[in-house]
Amino acid sequence: MDHLSLQLQHRFLARLLSPEETLEVIKHLRECDVCRGKVSALRSNKPGSVADAILPEIPAAGHPSADSLGAHLDEDLSEPDEADLEEHLRTCELCQKALADLKSFREELLQSPAQEYAPVAKVSRSSDAAPRPPRDYGATNSGRWLFSQVKTRFFDWFNQPLVYGGVAAVAALVVVFCIVVLRSPETLGIHGEKRVTVSDGGHRTVVGPNGITNPPAGLPREVLTALNNVAATILKSEPPTLSPTVKENLMALKRAPSTLLGQPPATVPFQVLSPVRTMVESVRPTFRWTAAAGAASYIVHVIADDGSQEEVATSPLIISATNATVCQWVVEESMALSPGKRYRWYVTATIQNQEVDAPGIEQAQAKFAVLSTEDVSNLNVLRKSAQGDRLIGALLNLNAGLLDTAQGDFEILLADPGQSTNAKSFLQGMIAEIWRLKET
Repeated sequence: MDHLSLQLQHRFLARLLSPEETLEVIKHLRECDVCRGKVSALRSNKPGSVADAILPEIPAAGHPSADSLGAHLDEDLSEPDEADLEEHLRTCELCQKALADLKSFREELLQSPAQEYAPVAKVSRSSDAAPRPPRDYGATNSGRWLFSQVKTRFFDWFNQPLVYGGVAAVAALVVVFCIVVLRSPETLGIHGEKRVTVSDGGHRTVVGPNGITNPPAGLPREVLTALNNVAATILKSEPPTLSPTVKENLMALKRAPSTLLGQPPATVPFQVLSPVRTMVESVRPTFRWTAAAGAASYIVHVIADDGSQEEVATSPLIISATNATVCQWVVEESMALSPGKRYRWYVTATIQNQEVDAPGIEQAQAKFAVLSTEDVSNLNVLRKSAQGDRLIGALLNLNAGLLDTAQGDFEILLADPGQSTNAKSFLQGMIAEIWRLKET
């Protein structure tokens, strides 16, 4: 092949060549220092030109592909992909610039004068091969061939007929290799970042290595920093950084089980579920426990976890439904608990005329604490600033020590049918961390 003409260089960088021509150009670039230098210079020295528009300087990991950006301009993305792309573009300056460059190229192409481009002589190495006839892209405007009313894909050479499929795949791989050789993002200090998009109906929240990239505008800086310390560490599969106050409150809700010397451990046929080792918001919390086989009734006891050890609330006799697997009782208004206080609770089941307590003496006590009135008021203000963002709300609850409430929020998000695999993994990590906080 002779040296590449300027037209051919432009068409190669714009990916307007056929797969066979692309392979021949790539082979030539691998062997010809002169042409390789010209193509690199054409791409590097003309910001906003055709070359830079096609090969933007963004890392592949964590960013949409150039093909996706082109399909976005062609209005040819599916609704979920379009929503994800628009959410990414809202916070990513690199991709905003890439899309602007790509749009500039589109206008440049549409305004370009009509020409008939023919492959240079000797495209094929075989001397017996018949010459390829010139391509005719129209006599008025060659650019309109690319963006016609049928919405042809921006990189339409990927959609050649099946007979060219194998060649096109090889060409695509080699083009990617050449792009990396010409200008690797790593050589410029640009590295892909792990990001996850959490869906909540029609809303999407993006979490990156430094935390939430699209937070609500009303959150105070110090609160956002605290939430980012949790979200970013979970994204990296690391334990979250909670505030010292929350850590202290949660530690006060733990107590090692007792041991009865000289006796085998007793078997408790049911267990308490919630609230256990968590803060609660309501002064009338809901107590939940598993049903015990053969239990005739239950009584819930709530004890002040202080020096008095006073029983501050006692349920009436509770008869569970026949097929119930979980029982519950809500504190009555006359027995409302005190804000800012710590409590422990247990359930007494009557089974075959014998009383059995859960948790048993050899099990850890079931403790919880009620948030202070001031803490509840501040939390409600922050929730309004979250503007209905469930992930932000869940992180606010977690940061306040409301482990059960936060877990419920994360489980609702996990059940969202629009959640990606990465988002599910992230949310499962959150739930697992809550269990770890309760158990350690």
